[in-house]
Amino acid sequence: MSNSASSAFAHNARKDRKKKEVAVTSNLEDRASLGHSEDSSGPKGSTASKGSNASNAFADKKNIMWVLLSGGMAMTFIIMLFLPNTGMGDGMIATYSSMLWCGFFGAALWRYRGANGWTGFAFGSVVGFVLQVVSQII
Repeated sequence: MSNSASSAFAHNARKDRKKKEVAVTSNLEDRASLGHSEDSSGPKGSTASKGSNASNAFADKKNIMWVLLSGGMAMTFIIMLFLPNTGMGDGMIATYSSMLWCGFFGAALWRYRGANGWTGFAFGSVVGFVLQVVSQII
């Protein structure tokens, strides 16, 4: 009696495994028809949810959002340097903020291009300082 029960269990397990394989292959075919690759779900074909990929946003060097966000903040402070009565025209805070945000933008842009982020930060800070000096002359 135990032999028949185990064989029935093995038979049912094989059926379940076939159903899962068919479901996985149909899912892969559906994703391929939509233009998704097999690698997009995570490392080594794991079925990780899209929420777990969000934790890689800080490590992803090709994430354009950091370039856009830091560029927007740099533009905000640079525009405030040239506008009258904004409180950003003079003082060390204006110099630090323009150097800092232009440096962040340079670092994000250089990292996005695949270069060294510190070099981008240095170039961005120099540009921010020059813009602050030019805003004082104008």
